[in-house]
Amino acid sequence: MEAAMPQVVRSRIGALHGPSPVPPLPHRFRSLADRESVEVLHRAARVLVASLPALTDRLIEALYAQEPAYRAAIDSDRAEVWQEVHHSLRHNVGSLIQPREFRESAHRTSRWIGEIRAEQGVPLDAVLHAFRMGGAMVWQDLVDETARRDPDDIRLLVHVAADVWNFVDEHCGVVADAYRQAERRQSWRRENRQRLMVAALLDGTARIADLAEAAEMLGLPEQGRYAVLAVAA
Repeated sequence: MEAAMPQVVRSRIGALHGPSPVPPLPHRFRSLADRESVEVLHRAARVLVASLPALTDRLIEALYAQEPAYRAAIDSDRAEVWQEVHHSLRHNVGSLIQPREFRESAHRTSRWIGEIRAEQGVPLDAVLHAFRMGGAMVWQDLVDETARRDPDDIRLLVHVAADVWNFVDEHCGVVADAYRQAERRQSWRRENRQRLMVAALLDGTARIADLAEAAEMLGLPEQGRYAVLAVAA
């Protein structure tokens, strides 16, 4: 069966076995889908929708085992991470069945995950690796379900492989954009906070309670003698 799959499928299954860098997203692969192959995809995807809790459990376990950046979050609040992963899978698998109905909600979910992972300080390459792991698991489950129902339909499912992985790549792009935007907002807030803190120190309006935070922000010892030189812009 695997020998019959196009190179795009064989290479992407590697997403389950190791982190990937964050290169520019690859070009979209040409779709070979026709009505019959799409029907095969939909039948298998409907079964996945019914078994999403088990798929979520497996993906959480894989993330914990293979993606160190996620371990702290899972240890801290496994239930919350489970809900996030389940929510993402539900919208993304739903998009395979009803793309028009689920497209925008799936994009919103991916943007939301990109933003919260940036705020949590999870590296972007780890976030994208997690998405590709999810994509690889979904694809493998689609293949397994199709083989279980009718092995002859595997040849039809292969026709939609490019569409499935184009979808994964599209959402990796959405996640990356949201992540970088959140990083820029965080950087702006941090720099603005630093400017305000320095201004308060120089004009004497800083509160005693803020001095420890100011010292940490500026990388200075909290106790010490300092000479301050202010240059007018």
